[in-house]
Amino acid sequence: MTRPYVIAVNAVSGGGKTTLARLLASSLPAAMFCFDDFDETNVHPEDLFEWSKRGANLLEFDSPGMRDAVRLAMSDEQIHYVVLDYPFGRDHPQFRDVIDLSIFIDTPLDIAMARRILRDHTMGSDSSAAERLSVLRDEMAHYIEKARYPYLDAYRHRTTSDLVLNGWDSPEHWKAHILDRIRTSPSELERRRKSHG
Repeated sequence: MTRPYVIAVNAVSGGGKTTLARLLASSLPAAMFCFDDFDETNVHPEDLFEWSKRGANLLEFDSPGMRDAVRLAMSDEQIHYVVLDYPFGRDHPQFRDVIDLSIFIDTPLDIAMARRILRDHTMGSDSSAAERLSVLRDEMAHYIEKARYPYLDAYRHRTTSDLVLNGWDSPEHWKAHILDRIRTSPSELERRRKSHG
């Protein structure tokens, strides 16, 4: 039995990782697992700013629910690809040994911020404009004071990724580039050879 080919997608929040993961999952097709979907079982530092100040140790994070779901998918002979929307790539031991392709989308913080504002503050809200503006003002103040630093920590994952994508490019461009890379990778060619006998 050959195991699925595993792709991990990483970026800062708002950097495009979920968009890209969904595109890949629908194109391959693949089983997709998103770190944020396992909030009920995820373990993480209570204060990310303090976590960043004390050295940003990734071992303070754990995702047992996601780990179990991925492990189950890896044992399913009908699944050939797995896409992880995961904020640590190979830098966390959770999935280090199963990731075949680690991707980092290098999105500037201002672009990621603009995307988060558009996503979180301009769509589908029942609150008034004044209420939304108040929430946004509080979030921006918190970002300037504290939240920016954990975001900056995320860029360290560039150096340990197999593929770094330009965050300015379109998601379709990212997808095409990755699919080309997968089709010619030695591990994927070997997986196909084994699966075809």
